Amino acid sequence: MALEFKKYSKRGFTLIELLVVIAIIAILIALLLPAVQQAREAARRSTCKNNLKQLGLALHNYHDSHRVFPPGDVNAGGYDSGWMPSGAPVRNFTAYMFLLPFIDQSAIYNEINFSLPTGNADGPPAHGGGGYQTATERKIVVFLCPSDSHSPGPYTTTSGAYAVRNAYRTSYSVMYPTYNMGTSYEAYNTKALKSAFGHNGAARIRDIKDGTSNTMIMMETPLEKDSDLRGPFWSAYVATGAVSGSYRKMNQIDTSTNRVIWYSPGSEHVGGCHVLMGDGAVRFLSENVDFNLQKALSSIGGGEVISDF
Repeated sequence: MALEFKKYSKRGFTLIELLVVIAIIAILIALLLPAVQQAREAARRSTCKNNLKQLGLALHNYHDSHRVFPPGDVNAGGYDSGWMPSGAPVRNFTAYMFLLPFIDQSAIYNEINFSLPTGNADGPPAHGGGGYQTATERKIVVFLCPSDSHSPGPYTTTSGAYAVRNAYRTSYSVMYPTYNMGTSYEAYNTKALKSAFGHNGAARIRDIKDGTSNTMIMMETPLEKDSDLRGPFWSAYVATGAVSGSYRKMNQIDTSTNRVIWYSPGSEHVGGCHVLMGDGAVRFLSENVDFNLQKALSSIGGGEVISDF
């Protein structure tokens, strides 16, 4: 009896079938990718909010220890350094430095020699001194918004009022009254504009007459500025070393560079930025907020009527 063998034909995908499968995969990727990106941004935004909460807790712990918030800067050598007493040594310390022990960075804090400056910014009139410390040449993650992809540093500049070496920016700035305020914090008497921080001083909780839930004490600010000279840097004060909600609108653009201009609050988040209120709450402020409301939220004793935001 002869053996019979069955013939099996080899069958693969046709070109049309492959194209259909590829098209389906492409459609699924196109549908899923925005959702994945949104999920990632939501996670980054949550981390950013948590960073600001940690800084708020650090500020309040500092206040509990010292009965006042940390000074915005100490003996800053910016363009407005004429307010400093004659012969006073430039130090360029920042509020962020004083928060280090309260954000689990005591090791860095203990390395800093507070008898020496941490930056060389020394604008007119010159007060002499200046210098650098390697202890402050560090990137600290809690000072940075994860949604901001621009480089936080290190930055090195030699311009007199902006001189820093290997300095890192921070995404979260303490609130100053205005640019070039030209006086110490305690001597600044413009109540409608006075904010929580300034030169050689800062507010106490009892000084916030507008109410801690109606007053911003920190705001986000983009890392990319109109120039590498600009701050805020966590380790050293420079002439544009903070932000002012009374002076600049959110994400205000320098048209010559198409970048955010100095002293501007803002962020890389869509639609606005996070702000830290005096009571420790973190709110998201719309970029479309009325500028007069933003100014009112920036002051600690202007007596303004605050609407919903």
